[in-house]
Amino acid sequence: MEGEYKKIILLKGLEPINDYQFSIVKSVLARDLGLTANMQKEYNKVKIADLMEKKFPGVACVNKLIDLFKEMQDCEDIVINLRNGKRKVMRQSRGKETIPMKKIKPGASSTEESTSTADGASGSVHDTPESKKQKSKTTPKGGKKKVQPTQQQSQLPEPSATSTQSSGSSLQGPQQPPATPCSSGSTKNGRGADELKDTFKRMSISLEPAQPPRPPRSSGLAAQPCVPSSHLPAAAPASLASVKKPRLKAIPREAAREEGVQKGPKKVMVLKATEPFVYDTVEPGKKMFHATVATESQFFQVKVFQVNLKEKFVSKNIITISDYVGRNGFLEVYDASSVSEVSADQKMEVSSGLIQKANATPKIRDLYLQKPGTFVNGIYEVHKKNVLNEQIISYEIQDNTGKMEVWVYGRLTEVDCEEGDKLRLTCFELSDNVKKLRSVIHSFMKVIKSRKNKKQPLDPDSHMETSP
Repeated sequence: MEGEYKKIILLKGLEPINDYQFSIVKSVLARDLGLTANMQKEYNKVKIADLMEKKFPGVACVNKLIDLFKEMQDCEDIVINLRNGKRKVMRQSRGKETIPMKKIKPGASSTEESTSTADGASGSVHDTPESKKQKSKTTPKGGKKKVQPTQQQSQLPEPSATSTQSSGSSLQGPQQPPATPCSSGSTKNGRGADELKDTFKRMSISLEPAQPPRPPRSSGLAAQPCVPSSHLPAAAPASLASVKKPRLKAIPREAAREEGVQKGPKKVMVLKATEPFVYDTVEPGKKMFHATVATESQFFQVKVFQVNLKEKFVSKNIITISDYVGRNGFLEVYDASSVSEVSADQKMEVSSGLIQKANATPKIRDLYLQKPGTFVNGIYEVHKKNVLNEQIISYEIQDNTGKMEVWVYGRLTEVDCEEGDKLRLTCFELSDNVKKLRSVIHSFMKVIKSRKNKKQPLDPDSHMETSP
């Protein structure tokens, strides 16, 4: 199983991460793996997996990687995949260990089989029809043929009592005297006792070659104690063990994309929506709003160009979208008839993990790894503000992973934002040449004011919140 654990850390742990995250892994594990500065630069993911397998053998290498990824940003899905892979290998290893035990158990002790065979043989001798006939022949001539009923015969009218006592007798078989089935009259007569002994000897000799390892079917009552109720498996634990937990669905890292005209309908749940705003200052009548919606397995960014649909794009509302256009990672809705609400009895189960991912702000270090032309949504703190001219303002945003410039053009320059405030950016494009974010015609920006910078917005189309 050593190779299986190495496969897990390589394919499910190291392979999905980006170069920056991989450099963090090498830096944190440098002391444990004995990595020099040159080795950290030269070693790829395969060599690191080889070192981890040697330094942390078995499941320890997977646990080491899980503990590290739990502390890193945007690695929750990788932690889940590592845990699932580890459980699968551990179940397989336990299954292989239990198989030889089941094969060895039936033939492990020859004395147990001989003991059970002897117990079964002694029980069958006392209960055969020939023994019953012999009991009646050994009674005195002048007296009535009274035979004392055996313990099993006296219990025939009460099945529940029989099953209880028989289960006890199966556990204490050797302690019961074999002479209990004999009648009291035959034991008093010495001659009758001798004849009975001779008869038992002849019967044991004749029955030994054909004696089966379990009691014959003719003695139905004797066969019942062989299956004690205490040894039967409980029904409830067996049914619970057979129930398998459903596999967790993989949560997408980014919004799903569709291209071209789409007929639909697509049933979605609304997660959030912006306020309607004017996106074209030349024609003030052109308004729109942005929304985020999700199915049970994906989430989408939506541009809605009919502001009268805003009342349907309410959080947790379930709607259907038809006749829309997929373009540049957005679903564009132009016709009011394209959106309709579903009946109240229709439900959707959207996982909290999917909702969290759809509303998450990407880290700045990850933005540097994205392709130019990618559109970004998120909340970032303004570190610096630089007014280049009346139509261009440059903001420097930052988080705990890095810094990046945001260039704002045209109508968005009138939004009041100062250093220390936070910007909620929607539909900002990652530029082609220098890595920065820039506003485009459909961009939307909302300011979350800090306490010290609380002011009124200068533009009626801009929006402001107050940070706690």
